[in-house]
Amino acid sequence: MDASTSHDTVLTAAARGDDGALELLVRAYHDRVYRFGLRVCRDAFDADDAVQEAFAKLARRPEVARDPGVLSWLMTVVRNACLRMLRPFARERARLGERVDDADAAPSGELDPQAAFERWRLVRAVHEAIAALERPYREVLVLRDVEGLTGEEVCRMLGLGEAAMKSRLHRARQLVRAEVLRREGAPPAPPARNGGG
Repeated sequence: MDASTSHDTVLTAAARGDDGALELLVRAYHDRVYRFGLRVCRDAFDADDAVQEAFAKLARRPEVARDPGVLSWLMTVVRNACLRMLRPFARERARLGERVDDADAAPSGELDPQAAFERWRLVRAVHEAIAALERPYREVLVLRDVEGLTGEEVCRMLGLGEAAMKSRLHRARQLVRAEVLRREGAPPAPPARNGGG
């Protein structure tokens, strides 16, 4: 969502029944919903189809546009569409190792080329570690840490209780950290100790 189109502005327009509210919603949420779809579908064409499906459903259900949870609703529709598309091809895609283009992990314009390369390598390792997570862990991590949804929104979207969501998120973070450390050649961190004893 850009600075000129705030969440409140979009919801206010939708609540008034403004004909341009859907257009505002598309402009405000498209990029964020598409990024999420890309991470779930792991294919740009499928993600685009899922996003189009979500906004088409929203156009048919204008009452949803008035709800403050419209972003979660859109992401849920995208997630479900992606999962439907993935089912027939899941085994083959996993075997072939398809993944999302790493364009957003390209080296930044830092002055020191070595530092830029190291940063790019680390970002790429994190992206690949996230992509390698099993779907339940990947979804929670992407929604909470990448897309910045609240814990409550993630729970509602995935149909999880708070404890289950926190457990998956914690485990996903551990798995990503361990995989990045493994790729970097660092020894794995010792397991966390619970309690005093």
